[in-house]
Amino acid sequence: MTFQDISFWLLAAALIIHTIAEAWLPEWEKVKPNWQSVVFNWLLFLDNLPIFIFAIAIAFAGWKLPLVGGILPAIGIMHPIFDHVGLSLSSKKIRPGSWTGILLLFPLSIWVYSIGYSQQLLSLTDFLISGAIGLAISGWLLWITIDFLKVNDI
Repeated sequence: MTFQDISFWLLAAALIIHTIAEAWLPEWEKVKPNWQSVVFNWLLFLDNLPIFIFAIAIAFAGWKLPLVGGILPAIGIMHPIFDHVGLSLSSKKIRPGSWTGILLLFPLSIWVYSIGYSQQLLSLTDFLISGAIGLAISGWLLWITIDFLKVNDI
């Protein structure tokens, strides 16, 4: 496994950690100290399983398929900015997962892009297309979050 491949696996792990911080920790806050009800919550797991599969699949694609691999760092940059910084500022309350998004996912995504650029692994076309896909996914996640917040009056 090369240094470049490791960068994608670290970014995939960061997305999984971020998802856990965003989904499981707020649930745990509601039921403290009954952590078993959160850890063994299959509905919560199944709800987030597509994100885990996506992160692992993208890590496998990595720099072998830069058009596909470039989607993960694009999401890792845009999702924390839109969902966490933007919504936290508008609600004047830090959203769950903000710290992992801003301090882990965002810098690792910049690092992966810098590797792709410095080692010429990501063409401009791949960057633009994967960035547009990452932007669309981040916009969709933002829309789902706003809709969830409206429905639950949060």
